[in-house]
Amino acid sequence: MKPTLSTSLVAHGTSLSGDLVFNKELVIAGSVNGTVNCNGDDDSVVKVVEGGQLVGEINAPVIEIFGHVEATVVGSVSVSVGPTATVTGVLRFKQLQVSPGALITGELIPIGESDSDEISNIKQYQKSG
Repeated sequence: MKPTLSTSLVAHGTSLSGDLVFNKELVIAGSVNGTVNCNGDDDSVVKVVEGGQLVGEINAPVIEIFGHVEATVVGSVSVSVGPTATVTGVLRFKQLQVSPGALITGELIPIGESDSDEISNIKQYQKSG
């Protein structure tokens, strides 16, 4: 993982409570309690790394989870759940990838091609924060 100028970071040992809006890339290595929204493009990504924790809600095009998440997760492009992840809640996704070893407790809801209006609404919601 090579950070870019538009990478936002919640570092290990950092705790954040409240709503967070990011543009291109957000890496969560600490603890977030609240809502994470993306106002970037379809390449924007939220990464909850191993040891990172999020409780609340995530709305972003691409979501990669390797840590602990208790949330409603909406990935308008894709959601990836890594081998060290524990996820509790609702996952809405257009594409889903789950690695062996991941633990998911909750609902998995695909966003189908017929849900294109819903995807547009999700993207609009993501941009409005």
